[in-house]
Amino acid sequence: TTVPGTPGQPAGSAVPGTAALQQIGTREQALAASARVKIDTPKIAGSLSLTGARIDDVSLKAYRETVDPKSANIVLLSPIGGPNAYYSDFGWVAAPGTTVALPNATTVWTADNQTLTPAKPVTLSWDNGQGLIFKRAISVDDNAMFTIRDEVENKGGAAVTLFPYGQIVRQGKPTTLGYYVLHEGLVGNLGEQGLQEYTYDKLDKEPLLSPGTTGKSWKDAVGGFVGITDKYWAAAVIPDQQRKYEGRYSAVQTATGHTYQADFLGEGVAVAPGATASSNARLFAGAKEVAAIDGYEKNLGIKRFELLIDWGWFYFITKPLFFVLDWIYKHVGNFGVAILLVTVLLKFLFFPLANKSYASMAKMKELQPEMTAIRERHA
Repeated sequence: TTVPGTPGQPAGSAVPGTAALQQIGTREQALAASARVKIDTPKIAGSLSLTGARIDDVSLKAYRETVDPKSANIVLLSPIGGPNAYYSDFGWVAAPGTTVALPNATTVWTADNQTLTPAKPVTLSWDNGQGLIFKRAISVDDNAMFTIRDEVENKGGAAVTLFPYGQIVRQGKPTTLGYYVLHEGLVGNLGEQGLQEYTYDKLDKEPLLSPGTTGKSWKDAVGGFVGITDKYWAAAVIPDQQRKYEGRYSAVQTATGHTYQADFLGEGVAVAPGATASSNARLFAGAKEVAAIDGYEKNLGIKRFELLIDWGWFYFITKPLFFVLDWIYKHVGNFGVAILLVTVLLKFLFFPLANKSYASMAKMKELQPEMTAIRERHA
């Protein structure tokens, strides 16, 4: 039986924050430091770490570092201990003042199989030895969307209240293009608060959330997502779209440099003795393909997930124009030709206005000799 959640979260409860980011060595050495479950879909490849149950190894099969088809695939997420750690994890936090043992960054989970594919989900489990059994069912679709269902079974003699969370953590400030019209950094749509975008530099300058941590938070949001976006790729955590949560962006200075975090903290869930509570969330980690992003918003009911892509201030123009350009490209197979055809199409659509402008200019040209004569007579 699932016990209904308790609205709100108590003062002082918070997402655990960044795990220890000590450097182990190369990315490959960091991957080898923990047992792993392989991830394989048509669009992404990688693994998740059984230590901490982190999804921290994702490469994009369809995209490469350069136009050379033999160049390395784009690496999106990377493990703790390697250079530029970038990962996601989910879990529970307890109410302030309680001492219940919860899974953390060093917890070693047990998996029921060694491969995660669209056809084969994986379930992780961990017993805290105090009457609570934690299970995490992870599935993935054909693209880059993970579904995470956390369950906690209370076999003890006392009720506990737990709060679900999800987070994206990025070590180090990445190199950005710095285009004014293109957002790179922390992004999200937080219920009624709407779209929130923060660059890395802007987040560094925000007020303190806690000692050593700057940031911004929004309480009582319903629907939406929080994440971190690059020009072409993004990672976002998506809470239950029907329940309240607190969304937060934060930045902390560590021994290894700045670490940035986008997270959510859900409503409290009371788990009575003999009962089971659950929490649902999602993780997107992939390329910002318009059809996929819009499809997730429509099919999964993720509020304004389309805003993961920065369409700019003139959204009402740029997005329709993109669809026209993409449709032509799919028919002609050449993006340069598609741009030329769109240019011709726009010229045709605006021809009546342009024609009036040309006619006005022609009339002005006819009047020019008379205007010149008037200026000469009345110098």
